[in-house]
Amino acid sequence: MAMPFNRRKNGRKTAGLTLVELVVVMAMTALLSALLFPALSTAKEKSRRAVCKANLHQLVMVMQEYSDLDPNQYLPSYADNKGYYHSIVLSDAVFTNVVELAGGNSNLLYCPNIVFGSGTNAVPQHNPNFGYVIGYSYLDIGADTAGSDKAPDYTILQKKFPITSTNELLADANYYTTSTAGALFPAQMKVAPHTPMGAAISMGSTFTIGLPGISSASIGAAGGNIGFVDGSVIWRNLPLMQTNYASSSLDAYGNW
Repeated sequence: MAMPFNRRKNGRKTAGLTLVELVVVMAMTALLSALLFPALSTAKEKSRRAVCKANLHQLVMVMQEYSDLDPNQYLPSYADNKGYYHSIVLSDAVFTNVVELAGGNSNLLYCPNIVFGSGTNAVPQHNPNFGYVIGYSYLDIGADTAGSDKAPDYTILQKKFPITSTNELLADANYYTTSTAGALFPAQMKVAPHTPMGAAISMGSTFTIGLPGISSASIGAAGGNIGFVDGSVIWRNLPLMQTNYASSSLDAYGNW
């Protein structure tokens, strides 16, 4: 005799989830995901901060090597291709030399949270008129360029001395522009590479446009790593940072 269609050979009914059970499982999965996602994002951000710290330490060592190779112990120039200072821009010549000293590893110049994106207002990594946009702020510790129209010409290198080990040389790029920004960056662009859960992102880029507020703090910046000339690197919470001019044309600011 043929067995009933809905029974196994041992006579038991085929197991399966009812609709109510399926809804319960889906709800529990969604709840667990909502609970775990912030924790996973926070853990990932902590890991990237550690990579950032290691990058800055190695990059400071590269800058020191650069100065050691120069007869006058000059650090790389702070100026872009046109002679202006932007803390997150290096001239083509300086970028090439620094990458060469880093063994060809250009990743040292970029926080792992930095994303350039490809949208309409995307900031290009390289602009032939200005140079290379990097993922950290290179701090002008040797001269006050903010009060002048131009930083030192890029063929004139900034002296390493006199400076002390307490001088900040590099920092995470908590960087933002005002409505007077020129052709290099869009007006009111904001960068916050480290919020509690990672970088602030807008239109697929960390060089954000259109987010509320006028500063890195307004888009959730938590702070950043600071690299000193002696090679030490510390994390500094944003409330402990100062706001400084980050360009010689006074159209950008940074926190370090």
